[in-house]
Amino acid sequence: MLRRVLTKYPAQAMWSLAWVRQSCDDQRKRIGNDIFHHAIEALNKSESLRRLLVSSKILVDYLYSLAKKEPTEKVRDSMKVKSLSDEVDLSEFVPPIQAALSVSLVTGDSSRSRDVFSRHIPRMRAFDCVVGVMNSKAKPKRLRAFAIPVDSLSRLRLGPRSTKEFDIGEFHFLIKLEAKGDLRKDARVQDLNNVVNRIMSTTDETKSLSARRRRLNLRTFTVTCLSEDTGMLEWVPHTVSLRGVISKTYNPQADAALGKRYGRRITDFNDAKLRVTFEKKC
Repeated sequence: MLRRVLTKYPAQAMWSLAWVRQSCDDQRKRIGNDIFHHAIEALNKSESLRRLLVSSKILVDYLYSLAKKEPTEKVRDSMKVKSLSDEVDLSEFVPPIQAALSVSLVTGDSSRSRDVFSRHIPRMRAFDCVVGVMNSKAKPKRLRAFAIPVDSLSRLRLGPRSTKEFDIGEFHFLIKLEAKGDLRKDARVQDLNNVVNRIMSTTDETKSLSARRRRLNLRTFTVTCLSEDTGMLEWVPHTVSLRGVISKTYNPQADAALGKRYGRRITDFNDAKLRVTFEKKC
């Protein structure tokens, strides 16, 4: 069944099945390689789709190694990584975001992938070589991809891949390694949230109107597993991490063990009153 799904919808299904080839379990890894090998052979008449599945291994290996990469002690908030543009044409891949991987059946012949998945999702041109490093113990990385419109793909491939004239925005992803957790659980939670959204947008006209009027829906994002303990999460636009918000309110001069770690305002030493209070309290 997984072979058939990957053969029929390779651009979308490869993201869900990519982790199987990176599995820690040897038997599961063999099964994953068999699934991709079968799909590649079945797509021998479509060179573009066949090339996509072949190069997907290079792309997933790159993301997997980035998740495993440990920043040096000198790295604070960003680090430089090698470019992938010389090895893989990212514009062939559908970005692993909720809007691109969500099924939306329409009337007509739904056997074609263009009827099942949206055709208007921008593609990725390249990854930024400068990767952000989050300030937490696990040191997850924030990866940026430059977005290009679908209608410019043919023109982009005629010229140099590094051109920026077609860029229309950015995609952001969080690449992380779980020391004890399992990102497959995160992916299943998002699947459950998507089911809840479908229930709240039921075909019952009365209930559907009520749900839309009250804006009853959950904001979901894609969790792409790269192995059992590594993954790539879609960064929801216009959001920041809760840890980042809290960290900025802490007083950097105060000891972490102190119960009275006042906010950032206390470190303004131009204010004599605040300075005296700081010296007394901390």
